[in-house]
Amino acid sequence: MNIESADTNQIEAEVRVAFEGLVQASTALDSNRYFDYFDKNKFTGLNADGTVWHSIQALEKIIYAGFPLVDKITSLEFKNVKVTVINPSTAILVNEFTQSILLKSGDTVKQSGGGTQVWVKTNGAWKLVSVSASDARH
Repeated sequence: MNIESADTNQIEAEVRVAFEGLVQASTALDSNRYFDYFDKNKFTGLNADGTVWHSIQALEKIIYAGFPLVDKITSLEFKNVKVTVINPSTAILVNEFTQSILLKSGDTVKQSGGGTQVWVKTNGAWKLVSVSASDARH
């Protein structure tokens, strides 16, 4: 299927808006809003440690346990963000990130790495069906 350039630009813009919503939910530590961006029935993914998630419940355990330990996200930056449109209902977003997290314990955690997200348009909304993450080693 050949997608017109204008359509590709529109899809890319829509996916970027969905990605920004996901980032805002994450920095607000709003786990319910964060999971609104996922297709809970079709999700699978790859964790930075090499383990896989075969269901949204596996990721939910990590997020629901982790968000309450965070006092605030002190910085979160994304570089080299690229959206590749596969077809009118599928796009892949890749990025590099750096973040600094202040934990309620007073400790600071700094992370950097990359991510790949597969977005699918379902019932008029862009939802994540897969995420993969990597940690940069310093």
